[in-house]
Amino acid sequence: MKIAHVRLGAITTLALLSLIACSSSNKTADSATVVDATTIATTDVSTNLAETSTTVATEPTFAATLGTPITDYVDPVDIAVRQGITLQSFTSQSYIVERAGKIYELASDGRKGTEVLDISDLTIAQGEQGLLGLAFAPDGSGAYVNYTNLAGDTVIASFLVADDGSFNKSSQGMITTIKQPYPNHNGGDIMVDADGAIYVFMGDGGFANDPERHALDVTSPLGKIWKLSPVDPQWIGEAWAVGLRNPWRASLDPATNDLWIADVGQDHWEEINVVPFDQVQGVSFGWSAREGTHEFNADQQALHETFTAVEPVYEYEHVDNNCSISGGVVYRGSQVPVSGTWYIFSDYCTGKVQALCIDNQRKNCGLIELGTVEKSVGVLADAQGEVWVLSQNGLIVPIVAS
Repeated sequence: MKIAHVRLGAITTLALLSLIACSSSNKTADSATVVDATTIATTDVSTNLAETSTTVATEPTFAATLGTPITDYVDPVDIAVRQGITLQSFTSQSYIVERAGKIYELASDGRKGTEVLDISDLTIAQGEQGLLGLAFAPDGSGAYVNYTNLAGDTVIASFLVADDGSFNKSSQGMITTIKQPYPNHNGGDIMVDADGAIYVFMGDGGFANDPERHALDVTSPLGKIWKLSPVDPQWIGEAWAVGLRNPWRASLDPATNDLWIADVGQDHWEEINVVPFDQVQGVSFGWSAREGTHEFNADQQALHETFTAVEPVYEYEHVDNNCSISGGVVYRGSQVPVSGTWYIFSDYCTGKVQALCIDNQRKNCGLIELGTVEKSVGVLADAQGEVWVLSQNGLIVPIVAS
């Protein structure tokens, strides 16, 4: 695959129903660990699946259900984990993001803690726009946010973070601004790797059917995993992977270094993709040549075939009120009895929360239902690896032992 490189200035323009709904609407050096807002990342998480296979039970089990909702939130959309080393010890702190522009510390019991940032004057929470994603620098000294500015474009910005976890709003650094042709399909997730590179999960720009054919065009950041590498005093942007429609939530499994992406579909199919992170560069997830495993825009098929194709590990149809997937993390906590690998996700319209079993060959090995959370917009993990379902109704619901 020929990768497009675009040099960015300090501020450069590159080209939900809910946040995520709108369904009808690194190769890093030697697989560098990614510090993701939805995982517990350490410097030693790239365990090979083959090496762990002997510890996985013959029959995978996940004895989980939904716990008691925690209220007092306003449109929560993301959870991120900050890690760092102080003079005393290694620290790990969870944060929760509200779409209107506020970030709070998140206690292990789900309570809202201290407000650390308020950029509500810089964004507007409407449709699929607002403050959408948060991630931290590997040493915890800085934070990166993904938000929609008042002009409707995507902004990736940085903030300095003090040792006590507070953000310095006046330190905002504008990394890039990405032009949005329509107000939907903004994506929103963001990750940072151990070398300080940022991975932005971008939707195709919106409207419907990928009308401007952005998703497979490597010169556009839309419909991509768009990688931003720091090259002082600028950043270099490149299409790391292509063929995404609206990857609202993505996560890295800390036990395997597998990247999981829940990509919101068009009119018929929702999909889940999984690929080893060190094999992501140069792949196509299919859109808009395909919706899930099904042919879509015929004029994009030949272009899709010039990349390494990734087929969904799971897809589901728009039947029984299903409409929009809300990803999604692999459960790696300690509170639920589990054997095997289970990816937890939900659907915004039905609110149904499910766990998908994946075997050592990354094949589907079963599906179980955990319960229902109305208007679920994401399934995220905290600093302890415990999982929460976030609802646009203003609450978060823990995954607990059944």
